[in-house]
Amino acid sequence: MVSKENISAHVALKALDLSKSAYYYKPSPASDSRKRKLDNTLVHKLKKLTGYELVYGYRKVTTLLKQYNHKKIYRHMKVLKMTQPKKLKKKKHTRLPISCPTGSNIRWEGDLTYVFDGKRLNYLFAIVDTFDKEPIGDCYGLRCRAKEAIVSLEDAVRLRFGNLDPSANIRVSLRVDQGSQYISKSFKARAKELGVHLEYCGINCPDDKPYVESFFARYKCEEVYRNEYSSFTDAFLGWLQYKHWYKTERIHQGLRWQTIPEFKHNRGLQQIAGYLEYQKIGA
Repeated sequence: MVSKENISAHVALKALDLSKSAYYYKPSPASDSRKRKLDNTLVHKLKKLTGYELVYGYRKVTTLLKQYNHKKIYRHMKVLKMTQPKKLKKKKHTRLPISCPTGSNIRWEGDLTYVFDGKRLNYLFAIVDTFDKEPIGDCYGLRCRAKEAIVSLEDAVRLRFGNLDPSANIRVSLRVDQGSQYISKSFKARAKELGVHLEYCGINCPDDKPYVESFFARYKCEEVYRNEYSSFTDAFLGWLQYKHWYKTERIHQGLRWQTIPEFKHNRGLQQIAGYLEYQKIGA
């Protein structure tokens, strides 16, 4: 056995994969600015600052007083607790994974938008199926509450599943933002009763729900911005007409230049053909 006295520092440091500078480094005691003597003249000048001058940072105070460097100003203001509070960083939110829908009633997206009817703001809650692009639930009105968000959700479930019976199994996932309507207890409870799994987007992450964002953009460009409404009834009728046209006659590039009914019909034929081919191979 080799004694430790016979091992050189070079060999030991090499075996430990440690550099000499790190091994011999001795940190110097940090200087505490509070223990250093303060300049009484500077302290007096700083305490004479009043009014809006108190919102200045140390660099602006340096410019104001002129005869002191910014490091000295900063040290004195820090001891006197005159520095400005640091900006709080926003909580980071993980973005939802990007995925392409493979069929209807797998993932929905919901959101709300504003429409000016010439006198006041109207609110439109809408839910869109990300696969066939169809707006399946909506609520247009003068209120912007969780109650209206629930109405749009119930409308979507009733259209796609035929009833509102509580279900223990998750039938579909719904992506929404973190607006007060969607994070409310009542909305969460109703979604759970209906068997809808909620997915919340990150803050300032509109790309987490691109389909409903695109739907609202088309609605604004193709209907709202082309008309000057004079009343709530006028704006509401415009929405109903646009929704009917969008769901029955509008050609969608994302659906291979087909209308929604044409896409559903051709999709059904493809599924039947695929099933028959599978049966033929299995036989």
